[in-house]
Amino acid sequence: MHGHFYQPPRENPWTGRIDPEPSAAPWPNWNERITDECYGPNTAAELHGAGAGRVGERRRRNNFVSISFNVGPTLMAWLAEARPAVHRRIVEADAAGAARFGGHGGAIAQVHDHLILPLANARDRRTQVKWGLADFRHRFGRDAGGMWLPETAVDVPTLETLAADGVRFTILAPHQAARVREPGGPWTDVAPDGGLDTGRAYVQRLPSGREIALFFYEGSVAHGIAFDGLLHDGAELAGRLEGIALAGAAPRLGHVATDGESYGHHHAHGEMALAWALDAIERDGRVGLTTYGGWLAAHPPEAEVECADATSWSCAHGVRRWAGGCDCGTGGAGWDYGWRGPLRRALNDLRDDLARRFEREAGRLLVDPWAARDDYAELRLGREAVSEAWWRRHLRPGADDAARGEARRWLDMQAAALRMFTSCGWFFDDPAGLETRQVLRYAGRALDLAGLVDRGGEPDPEAAPLFEALAAVRSNRSERWNAAAELRRILCDDRPAAAVSRPSP
Repeated sequence: MHGHFYQPPRENPWTGRIDPEPSAAPWPNWNERITDECYGPNTAAELHGAGAGRVGERRRRNNFVSISFNVGPTLMAWLAEARPAVHRRIVEADAAGAARFGGHGGAIAQVHDHLILPLANARDRRTQVKWGLADFRHRFGRDAGGMWLPETAVDVPTLETLAADGVRFTILAPHQAARVREPGGPWTDVAPDGGLDTGRAYVQRLPSGREIALFFYEGSVAHGIAFDGLLHDGAELAGRLEGIALAGAAPRLGHVATDGESYGHHHAHGEMALAWALDAIERDGRVGLTTYGGWLAAHPPEAEVECADATSWSCAHGVRRWAGGCDCGTGGAGWDYGWRGPLRRALNDLRDDLARRFEREAGRLLVDPWAARDDYAELRLGREAVSEAWWRRHLRPGADDAARGEARRWLDMQAAALRMFTSCGWFFDDPAGLETRQVLRYAGRALDLAGLVDRGGEPDPEAAPLFEALAAVRSNRSERWNAAAELRRILCDDRPAAAVSRPSP
């Protein structure tokens, strides 16, 4: 069982605090609400019925101990600050899982800011993978064996980036396999609508000579969990999970992957159904629970696979949901999705302009500004023990404390520029929602840190091409709404009056 637990960054990028989100009422924001409905309950899920023990006895189960999971770095950072007990129980669950599954805990890493990697450039892919792995080491105290790809969006350059940093496996949807072959045998195309044996791991050999293991989850049960009410009955869930594990000769892996929010947020009390199913599987004894790392150690892949390039688990058109050119949405009947392409192009152009400024200005302060950016997660995580060594490694000789502050400003600008590509900004039906507004906030923060916003919140004339491009990003809800006007509102309303374009470190 793999759960992808994730929330986008919701903080005001100038204050670091989450502003009120009325749509989450009666909770102050969606992080608080989903923590109470899902993340917290899954660390102490109630067991009822046959799995509860003696009559009147109450038993709870930390589901994270027995499943494979990733928790997005932006969510873990918020939990560590706002809900430290939940954060602690998730970390402890990985350690308990490792003790249970032969040293292979259930946690895997995630690409840091949930970018769609096939749409990112090589430099941004590399930084996002490195930051995700660094965050995982910081929180779980070990190197990650696997890494979750946002929306399972994949192509060969993405797999190369994972493998180059030592990632051993990732998880994909079954339709993302293009062809397979047994050792020494011919390649066989995989039908888009099925035919892949999901009960084993595969290896993809890459052009660089590296390789990576790929798991393709069983699609029908995953769909049943997410959309067809399978979490209404823990016994049925247990039976369906056992069924896919027993569908062929042993050794066989039965596995599914879904949004972790299915277990309690999307489906009320789903964490209880999951706890009941896990407990029932253990009591039944016909199959055993495991983790992906544990399975790989016992059953190294023999069959080869080639993934279908530029595909994902949530867009029937590959990755066009985040680039423009398809009508995948969340239910807005007859809505126009033409805003996605202009938004992507506008932010790509801004990214490239900010990269040139970063290379020029930070290059005067840092030995290699891009290497420093790749390594910046260590400094951002606040590890004092590595701080001085970090500066000795990256700062040009003779630079003073003022140079450190200036370098951090440019590195923070790059961090904001990466967050403006968080996938949620394109996922939903309309750009006037919370998610697209949040990526515009990070665009505004990047402009501010680049010195392209004055003290009154007015953008520099050099930013005019960005605003011209964003004017084409229009809402389905209001004829007067466009992303250029929204970004101006953000710079006026969300940016504190005391903010300056060149803050102290």
